[in-house]
Amino acid sequence: MREAAALPLAVITAWEGLVDRAGVRAGHKVLVHGGAGGVGSVAVQVAAAKGAEVFATVSAARMPVVRRLGAVPIDYTSVPVERYVAEHTGGVGFDIVFDTVGGPVLDASFEAVHTYTGHVVSALGWGTHALAPLSFRGATYSGVFTLLPMLTGQGREHHGDILREAAALVDDGKLRPLLDGTRYTLADVADAHRSVENGTANGKVVVDIEP
Repeated sequence: MREAAALPLAVITAWEGLVDRAGVRAGHKVLVHGGAGGVGSVAVQVAAAKGAEVFATVSAARMPVVRRLGAVPIDYTSVPVERYVAEHTGGVGFDIVFDTVGGPVLDASFEAVHTYTGHVVSALGWGTHALAPLSFRGATYSGVFTLLPMLTGQGREHHGDILREAAALVDDGKLRPLLDGTRYTLADVADAHRSVENGTANGKVVVDIEP
């Protein structure tokens, strides 16, 4: 049940970005920023299930995690953008870059995407960003705001479609959420929020509600 609770928001976010916006498919090279995070780990698996070749930026300590999920890990702390773009794409850039981090990582995404046909997707696209690097590459950008259908009702049925397809991937063993190992209850929910805010959570944080 903890895994079931962790999946919906993460999988809808990943699906809207990779499938609905970017049209991920076999033959694509996909870069996921934050591949060991709650949304990033799901995005890695969704892209892999669609037949894409997946790469993910991650800290050195978390590289084995994304490797097990099916992605080629890239240590963002030691490998600059131009180097991993040259090494993994021959310098042309990734077909899809999925940003789950925001800030300077979104700026780096504009420099890592494929010229002309590439697509950058971000779930954290707020802030001030220079679009020139993206424009010079002739690539495109989409933002993902998963809560919009929940708030307005518009497009909410599509969330059901996504979850049905995600459930099939779970049944096939192609999708499993990465859960943070700490157990929280409503009594210490503030600690759960802090773990997300300060970046110490490893995967999705789940709060157990006990009767």
